[in-house]
Amino acid sequence: RPMIRVLRAELVKVVRRRVLMITAAAVVVFAIGGAAIVLMTAEPAATVTPGRGPTVEDLAQAGGGTQVFLTTASFTGFFVFVIFVGAFAIEFGRGTIRTMLLREPRRLKLLAGKMSGLLVFAAGVLAVTEAVTWVAARLIAPSQDIATDGWVSLAGLGDGIVDFGAVLLWVTGYAVLGMTIAVLVRSIPVAFAVGIAWAGPIEHLLQDAWGSASSLFPGLLLEAFVAGGTPEVTASRAALTLVFYVGAAGLIAGMSFARRDVTA
Repeated sequence: RPMIRVLRAELVKVVRRRVLMITAAAVVVFAIGGAAIVLMTAEPAATVTPGRGPTVEDLAQAGGGTQVFLTTASFTGFFVFVIFVGAFAIEFGRGTIRTMLLREPRRLKLLAGKMSGLLVFAAGVLAVTEAVTWVAARLIAPSQDIATDGWVSLAGLGDGIVDFGAVLLWVTGYAVLGMTIAVLVRSIPVAFAVGIAWAGPIEHLLQDAWGSASSLFPGLLLEAFVAGGTPEVTASRAALTLVFYVGAAGLIAGMSFARRDVTA
């Protein structure tokens, strides 16, 4: 099974001591810092605009602990996108993609296997991050007068699974879009420049100037989806539009990778 072999090879690359240590440090900082920010900035529902972050009442519900994780993750989309752009672009920049093709000439299976390996690793990191964030949030919540009794329940577990799935789908969207940019550009500096410019200022500047941008551009739609919807676009509409974007991006990346010569 060629794709399984590529997936395993990709996991060997990322499951290394140095990578794991850096990832563990990032998880701890993310969990503690994110939980503190979300809980300390939560306000009663009567004082905030709906759809602009979780309220004290939201966080006191059964799924409040993992909603902290979901909300914190929504602030990191830019970094997730850039990481996946780099993960694919670096293979072209260093010329290692040619070596991979010598071992596995079936290009689509190579691309799918690499993506699968990265997403399996991402899923493991997300599961650990969600658990650590939940623990951190439960320790911090009492200081903010937020009840946590409902967090330890079957309903809380169910909400946690749903929140994990939402974040994993969100990461998958960024992963496919990042892969597409890397495959089309094939240059680390240019790929980073395009990814950072688009996911950073461009979409948000367009959003400020044009209200309809929130329901059209993929980065803004991903933000709306993981946030559970915004006043401008619902989560379900964002998800449906993203299915089209991600499918189209995956098709374009696959066709480009399969047909273009690899010269570097």
